[in-house]
Amino acid sequence: MAAIAETVRILKQDTVEATKALLVQTAKREHAKIMAADPAPQSFVRIVDGIVGAPEDRARPDGIIIYQYRRLDEVVEFAMATLFDLSPVLSGEYRLSHTIMVDGIAERNLKHWKPGSEISIMNQLPYSRKIEVGKMKMRVSGTSKVYQQALRKIMDRFGNLVIVRFTYRSARGAPTKGADRDSYRFPTLVIRER
Repeated sequence: MAAIAETVRILKQDTVEATKALLVQTAKREHAKIMAADPAPQSFVRIVDGIVGAPEDRARPDGIIIYQYRRLDEVVEFAMATLFDLSPVLSGEYRLSHTIMVDGIAERNLKHWKPGSEISIMNQLPYSRKIEVGKMKMRVSGTSKVYQQALRKIMDRFGNLVIVRFTYRSARGAPTKGADRDSYRFPTLVIRER
């Protein structure tokens, strides 16, 4: 599971109850700060003494409260910016056609993403495959394999949080059988949490 954990150590107080109260109070306060910061994490997982989803109040006085924050929005934002920067530009149409998909449905952002949903980025222009494989003559050299170049940059930066895979995929409504099938398969990055 991809996550950033905030760990807080509490020194032993005069009583066991005071130690536990300070542990819970500190954990909740620091968690609230992170959730109020911009950009706020999309979601989080709370782990109390090794039990996923347990409330903070269940912590032992010498226990551990961990919050794991999901930051897929940052990864996707970086991926989109990287694809935009790597894209060849003539009319600008290709550059502006990279689309975020959540479970195969085009979305503007990850607002509808839920744990277990698949995130991908695809360019559905008819010539996007030609750009990717280098079969389209470009004015600037090195502007082919846009998605494969982006994959490396994303993994260099966020490889500890996500796994990114490059593939070709059909969009919803595109033919899935027959001779024209490959002409409807578009360069795609599939992003999932570790």
